[in-house]
Amino acid sequence: MATKTKILDAAQKLIVEVGADKASMRKITEAAGVNVAAINYHFGSKDNLISAIVTRFLTPLEKKQTQRLREVMAKYDGTPPILEELLRSQLEPLYEFTVDHPDWMNVFHQFAAAYENEDFFKQNLKKFIEKKLLYLADCMAQALPTLPKMTLLRRIAFFRLSAFSIMQGECMMEESIAILGIDRDPKMMMEELIQYISAGLQAEVLPL
Repeated sequence: MATKTKILDAAQKLIVEVGADKASMRKITEAAGVNVAAINYHFGSKDNLISAIVTRFLTPLEKKQTQRLREVMAKYDGTPPILEELLRSQLEPLYEFTVDHPDWMNVFHQFAAAYENEDFFKQNLKKFIEKKLLYLADCMAQALPTLPKMTLLRRIAFFRLSAFSIMQGECMMEESIAILGIDRDPKMMMEELIQYISAGLQAEVLPL
């Protein structure tokens, strides 16, 4: 295994176990079986290492979501797309990714909690997802042409955050769901989530 990958894997595992703030460079080097010079060579700093782990998680997910979004838009070829299909293009890859990588949301939350006030983290994340979100907002605007732009952007943010939490809950609470007697049918869950988010996106804008 390449040294860079060993460092990423060890740091990620350690962060899940003890949290990003307690995963010191010394602990990371011990877990990876390398010296500090190796981390400095490949990443330059712990901050850059943290960003690399976040990017490693988000890159394949964002690419798959963008690919499926483009497929939906190509299908409609200039005519208003169906909102539920746009949502499905985002939610299905998210669900598949969460099933394949059940720790990813925990890792992301650890990073966000430890670095929420750090500019490097905010800028790294903004730079990474900004272009994709602008494209998503443009596609959503075509499906919801009467919704004010700022309202649409807020609702997109709401739907992404709620979808992340629901997907994580589905993957983390299998035993609890079974005990409660809830039918854990992924396809049914997906369709119910799409209906729920679609209704929220299309809700009437009430005057303040």
